[in-house]
Amino acid sequence: MVLEFLRPAGGVFAEAMTEMRFFRRSPAVVEIPPNILSEIRAGILVCTSPRSGSNHLAGLMVSAGLGHPLEWFGGRRLLELPDYPRDPRAQLLRALTQGRSSTGVYAIKLFASQFAQLAKKVKLPASLPNLSYVRLTRDDLLGQAISWARARQTREFRSTEISHLPPRYNGRAIVESLDKILMENLAWDAWFAKNGLPCLSLTYEQIQRDPADSLTKLAQLVDVEPNWETDLRSGLEIQRDAINKEWRKRFLSEYADPSSFRYRMIR
Repeated sequence: MVLEFLRPAGGVFAEAMTEMRFFRRSPAVVEIPPNILSEIRAGILVCTSPRSGSNHLAGLMVSAGLGHPLEWFGGRRLLELPDYPRDPRAQLLRALTQGRSSTGVYAIKLFASQFAQLAKKVKLPASLPNLSYVRLTRDDLLGQAISWARARQTREFRSTEISHLPPRYNGRAIVESLDKILMENLAWDAWFAKNGLPCLSLTYEQIQRDPADSLTKLAQLVDVEPNWETDLRSGLEIQRDAINKEWRKRFLSEYADPSSFRYRMIR
């Protein structure tokens, strides 16, 4: 009866009411089929932001039998696979099956922006069995922002991809990337803090220095015996080069101002 009353308004009022969440479905816990559940030993949720070295970590984890931490909830899957499911429940089942190694460990890579959209439809942590958390960050935030601004421009997000667009310096794009990375990090930090969730903290720089140590910590997190080759490789090369250094120097010459400090008190 309510919907019939709203219909003559041309859907405008109904749309507004939907935005006010009167008719929006509550997030649900996804029921995992027993045959999938029986194959799972543990799970790893890599909580991170773009250009944090997550692709490098993902390659290392695959080689170590610690799952396949891809962007199972949208991201590159939607861009690369036209038939990839749009339903987050179906995406979750993909993560638990295709994202699982022979060791029984599944892994997922997730950006805060993706989590924000997903949380509207699915109660993710409650739906993922035997879950552990990894917080992946990068010490060099400006370097991360430069890397992201460049990748967004050239579409070369991995060293295995070929760019057809020459990189061109854009200071505003770097500022925008830095702002978004800071917001991603803040969102994750706030979420972990308010929920009292334990996590394994790793940095890109730490993984670069000693990949074996980082993988050992990951294996211990999910109670898996470390079993990998001495010469660990992710299959990717560092994309950072002289262009990144040049952009950093130019950016600092244009935007650096230690005397300026922005802070807003929340009342």
